[in-house]
Amino acid sequence: MPIREASIRITNEEHRARCQKLLEHLKTENLSGIVLFDPDYVLYYSGFAFVPTERPMALVMNAEGERRLFVPRLELEHAQADAAVDGVDYYPEYPDDPHPMEMLKRALKDLGIADPIGADQDGYPWVFGYRGPSLSELTGAEIRQSRPFIEDQMMIKSEAELRLIRESVRWGNLAHQLLQRYTVAGATETEVSQ
Repeated sequence: MPIREASIRITNEEHRARCQKLLEHLKTENLSGIVLFDPDYVLYYSGFAFVPTERPMALVMNAEGERRLFVPRLELEHAQADAAVDGVDYYPEYPDDPHPMEMLKRALKDLGIADPIGADQDGYPWVFGYRGPSLSELTGAEIRQSRPFIEDQMMIKSEAELRLIRESVRWGNLAHQLLQRYTVAGATETEVSQ
């Protein structure tokens, strides 16, 4: 079987195009900016993958289209290397003083994000011991739900996404062929894997 090369990454240009559509949403809704906490949404718009922990992370974009990641210091190099954004803001650690969300508040102010603000949720979720103020408490701004727009945008697959889906199917098919070839009744997983 000939080896085909396939990119397993969405390009920075596609991330910018996705953000351009999100920017149009901000303008239509008269939002000063948007804050995304959901890791799937952050990945979709920036290419930055992370596992949510007690350390808050967010993708922020203002009404001019400037995109910034907000991450703990622990993730700084990862974000700088992998994210299709204009910059990365970081905080030293959580828990810490000041609270990381206070630093996010400053970052929002620096970007001119005030009122109203679009968001996927009203603050970073309380997971793995994280506790902090909601976005509305932090900023005093009206938080408008942008999740429906984002979900609708994500439903329509680009050519690059379709290529990745096809490549995934190809590898899934190969895995099942090998599984069928080497699996016999009564064999254990260890025996099949050798």
